[in-house]
Amino acid sequence: MALISKNVLTTSVACLLWLAMPARAEQLDFQRQDNADKIQLSYRWTDFQNQEQSLSFELDKQVIHQQFQKLKSYQPHIAQRSVMLAMQKAARDIDPKQARIAIRKVGQELQYQVRASNPELISEWQSRLFNLERQAFDDYLASNYYARYADYLGQQGVKPDHIRYANESIVTLLPAANAIYAKLMDDSQPRAYVNILLSWIQAIPYDTLESRLTSNGSGFLPPASVLINNHGDCDSKTTLAVSLLRSMLPNMSMVILYLPGHALMGVKLSHREKDATVTIEGSDYLLVEPTGPAPYQVGEASPTSLAAIAGNMFTYEKVTGIPQATSGE
Repeated sequence: MALISKNVLTTSVACLLWLAMPARAEQLDFQRQDNADKIQLSYRWTDFQNQEQSLSFELDKQVIHQQFQKLKSYQPHIAQRSVMLAMQKAARDIDPKQARIAIRKVGQELQYQVRASNPELISEWQSRLFNLERQAFDDYLASNYYARYADYLGQQGVKPDHIRYANESIVTLLPAANAIYAKLMDDSQPRAYVNILLSWIQAIPYDTLESRLTSNGSGFLPPASVLINNHGDCDSKTTLAVSLLRSMLPNMSMVILYLPGHALMGVKLSHREKDATVTIEGSDYLLVEPTGPAPYQVGEASPTSLAAIAGNMFTYEKVTGIPQATSGE
């Protein structure tokens, strides 16, 4: 069983390479103050019109310290051991009169041999073991907030489960979402909310994105961690944006777009003639670039992103699930 693809070219591309342009979303100031039960965060930055903006809110300190703290970096050999133990347990439960199964590790793969007097039973148990192997691996990933990933070439890897992180961070980040919403006029359209959110997140300092095909997930920061540490890579900032948008616009359809060395979003909003869009399963989504430092509004994207999307050099994941107030323990 190949738990992660091998012998692939690592494409650790800084998000800056994707979004570089003369103008920059500039963060003017960041302040963090830890109190007994709250973390006070304050930001100042320049928006798309080069106007100074500010934002302040408090996050629950205990919730943040408890959320996602038991998670571990992805390690293929530990995942393989977990899968092997699950398969060995299943093999022990098989009636030896029906079949005998031997499971062993050979290099980076798990191999299993089925012996039975009836050829149909051999085929049946081989199929069962294959499905069990996949299920055991998926169970291991889910228990550690990871998910399978395939790039546009079909190369297989493992990445953090971004949508699960986003959904389980909604309640934690509600003070931030409310602070953004409070900056808008009463008659503001959803597009205005997305734009002010973008200008703020784009100004947060960025990190280099590690290859999703070879990374152990250690470079990814959950949404609250991006805010309190004031930095994040493409995947981390996009997950943060998804969580905040789900909080205030829960009925808006969204997708996460995975490009080589970059991530951005698509949101289903009414669009204008010049807006950049991507068509997913027959629906048009406006492109949204949360990473920065280039200041792209809703319906704008970097030339490199546009070229990759036009060339079908991307995969996508729909934002699903019902917002819930669970912590990632």
